[in-house]
Amino acid sequence: MKKIPSGAGKILGKLNNEGYEAFLVGGCVRDIVMGRTPTDWDITTSATPDEFKSVFKNHKLIETGIKHGTVTLLDEGVPFEVTTYRVDGAYSDKRRPDRVRFTRSLSEDLRRRDFTINAMAMDIEGKIIDENGGLEDIGNKIIRCVGDPLLRFEEDALRILRAIRFQSQLGFDVDVKTEEALISKKELLRHISKERIRGEFEKILMGDNVRKVLLRHSEVIAVFIPEILPALGFDQCNPFHIYDVYEHSVNAVSIIDKNPKYKMAAFLHDLGKPDCFIMEKGWGHFYHHETKGAKIAGDVLRRLKYDNDTIEDIVAIIKVHGTVFNATEKYARHKLNQMGEKRLRILISLEKADVASQNPKIITKRIEKIEDFERCVNKVIRENQCFSLKDLKINGEDLIGLGYQRGPLVGTELNHLLTLVIENIIENNKEALLSKARQDLK
Repeated sequence: MKKIPSGAGKILGKLNNEGYEAFLVGGCVRDIVMGRTPTDWDITTSATPDEFKSVFKNHKLIETGIKHGTVTLLDEGVPFEVTTYRVDGAYSDKRRPDRVRFTRSLSEDLRRRDFTINAMAMDIEGKIIDENGGLEDIGNKIIRCVGDPLLRFEEDALRILRAIRFQSQLGFDVDVKTEEALISKKELLRHISKERIRGEFEKILMGDNVRKVLLRHSEVIAVFIPEILPALGFDQCNPFHIYDVYEHSVNAVSIIDKNPKYKMAAFLHDLGKPDCFIMEKGWGHFYHHETKGAKIAGDVLRRLKYDNDTIEDIVAIIKVHGTVFNATEKYARHKLNQMGEKRLRILISLEKADVASQNPKIITKRIEKIEDFERCVNKVIRENQCFSLKDLKINGEDLIGLGYQRGPLVGTELNHLLTLVIENIIENNKEALLSKARQDLK
């Protein structure tokens, strides 16, 4: 028996007391069984939406997907999605059923679900109802469709990426028939909104087993990011690299800090290489692949409907990746001034992952140099050293007070003074800066 959390227990208990069946269902049950903390709470019940709303008429309810029988109840700020037992009709859009039929049968409801590990229910006492082999598949670390996998993927093509996502997150293997089906039905992903694909792909990238998954399912990923196709198997013909372009990028994804923006930058960072490849003196070179890669990255990110901030950050980072850092505080101040701390942190993380994904025989000193530079950046930030105009101890009004005319000259002088401070030529104090500005005015 597993313990039901109090919030869920209150909802199940109230429904049971009113004569309705009610169970936790889906991913939260899977996570509880596996000893993981659920991030989402789903409840299935024999009560229709109207019956549920009547029982909980004094609670905060959101008609999340009333067409499909779902109402969300907020309990102390925690959302519980409550859905009536149902049987799904046809899925003409390959994502949602056109219509549903409510049923009083828990078994029928569980049979419509995607994977066996998500087709278990739990009652208020913590008893598991498992009619589709979910517990056995969890024990064997297997992702298996409920029923016919071809039908499951035809109904909802996003399940193709969900199977891969669970493989990345949980470290499970996909059942042979399920994997054959997801590969054969991969083109159905073209029916799915780019926002939905982006959400699942980000979760794939964040999984602990992302390397294995990206290498195994590259042909599925190529349906929505076809730009990876030239990178697959592309020999870099260079002693710094022992992996092809795609595997190198995948290795970088698996190493880089766990942040969706960082992961996506690592996945895309070298896609410009195949177009820029030339051989010189027996070595492969990729001149200006950063610029080409930045353009490709922008195309991919816009297609996947990323926000402008994410697109601009990743494109800017890829455009300058491959930077060889100079481990001095002066250089760190210059880079912080040029890029800002947020982008510089992404670039540092990408450079470490990029180098660590190359030939292991020759990476140690290069990684040490990046880490030395990172320590310089940390020191500059920690000591609040001046590297931007907002840190400068004077502003435009101070220069106007000295006799500078309003206009471009004020900005030019402030940037000149900032450069002198960054270079350690003058101190960042008001008196020294004003003195220098007077001299420059003469």
